Amino acid sequence: MDAIGERLARLCPQTDGDALRERAVRYGVGDELERLRDAVSSGERGPSVTADLDALDDAFARQGIDGLTNGARDYDTLRGTTAHPGVSLWACPAPVACPRLVPQEGAQADAAPRCGLTGTPLVSRTFRL
Repeated sequence: MDAIGERLARLCPQTDGDALRERAVRYGVGDELERLRDAVSSGERGPSVTADLDALDDAFARQGIDGLTNGARDYDTLRGTTAHPGVSLWACPAPVACPRLVPQEGAQADAAPRCGLTGTPLVSRTFRL
């Protein structure tokens, strides 16, 4: 089976019902999921299918759902280093923090979002993977 076929095979059982579609819409990749449904129906396996699969994986990974079509990923340190990979997130600044975490990426990395309750900017935290 080709790589695209393997990814679609991982995605297929997860699309039964509306839960995945609803999340895809909420995460901004509803159109990509619909195009993938059309691609499966037509047998298409081109670069646009790979791009839609990648977009779906990326959107779900930003929400903490990894390996939607690629399977679980392992992270290795770079050769010659002892550093661990990490992810930077905006986190609650309260003394007893709530579990809210917001990805730092693109334009969001420049300005911290604010707590809706206190108006205080969230703080940057790096979590080691």
